[in-house]
Amino acid sequence: MIESDWTDAQECDRRVFRNILGSFMTGVTVIAARDALGGARAFTANSFTSVSLDPPLILVCLAKSASSLDVFAKAQHFSVNILSERQKEVATAFASRGPAKDEALAGLEGANPPFLEASLSTLCCTYHNMVDAGDHVILIGQVVRFRSGPGQPLGYFRGNYVKFGLGVGTLEELASAVSVGGLLEQDGRVVLMRRPASDRWEVPTIPLRPGEGHTTAIRALFSRLGVSAASSFLYSIFKEEEELQTTMIFSVDAVEPAIDAVLSDGTEVRAFSEQEKPWNLVDGLMMQGMLVRFFRERASGNFGLYFDTADGGRIAPIGGKARHWTEWLPAQSYSPSRQTA
Repeated sequence: MIESDWTDAQECDRRVFRNILGSFMTGVTVIAARDALGGARAFTANSFTSVSLDPPLILVCLAKSASSLDVFAKAQHFSVNILSERQKEVATAFASRGPAKDEALAGLEGANPPFLEASLSTLCCTYHNMVDAGDHVILIGQVVRFRSGPGQPLGYFRGNYVKFGLGVGTLEELASAVSVGGLLEQDGRVVLMRRPASDRWEVPTIPLRPGEGHTTAIRALFSRLGVSAASSFLYSIFKEEEELQTTMIFSVDAVEPAIDAVLSDGTEVRAFSEQEKPWNLVDGLMMQGMLVRFFRERASGNFGLYFDTADGGRIAPIGGKARHWTEWLPAQSYSPSRQTA
């Protein structure tokens, strides 16, 4: 890097410095408290981070020019509301002034501190201390209780709100938070498994290990069930309400039919027909709904990819069965070795 590429942080326009800080993607939060008269005050902040695990401390930065500075300097309780990707309008409202912010403030729940009901996560804090830092103050709080729900976070990057839009590859990089499974259909029946000593059946799933792809994991999973199979297209991606991990279910193709069996470790493998209502045999509302959808789509011949959204989910149509890449658009001559930059 040549010398002219550098900008002097002391001499440059403050907006230029602010822009460079904006190249660091963050989440988005709303910080809320009550004033001495009990009125709710809140502002949007992306300058939020953890400080300590023991005791549980967090911090948020607040401009000295903020009209609510005195309120937060004196408040003994405040909440940090981590916004989900569906709360862009909420972030905009609390970052503004006027009717939009007044309406947003009226929607806060709770006595002290107030909080946003629909946030991705909420931390309720007590005042710990405040540190002077240039044209801002650093408000440090001790977390006394918290909660979290399903969904994806709202991001902030270079002055704009963005959705993280996690795809399959990105989710696989977050292996500790992802489980993958396979929906294997044969002769109109769906293959389920039941673990030893359990009275509930389940769609075969397995947690992803760090660095492991879904193809490898699903092949190994079904191999342990005595089935030679490989994943096809992504069929459903969701989070159960009480779980933190994301579940990705893939359509699975088997080399040979699965056989109803009891494995050496006591695991049972069996295929269920629609008449047996296998959705009543598994746990999880999302998993049950997926099985109901599968049989409906199979009857109509129209399949789709399901993914969670705030208003109950979306279905993206899938056109036809998966095929080898060499069979796709056969009229065109294509070879990876002939690609040009």
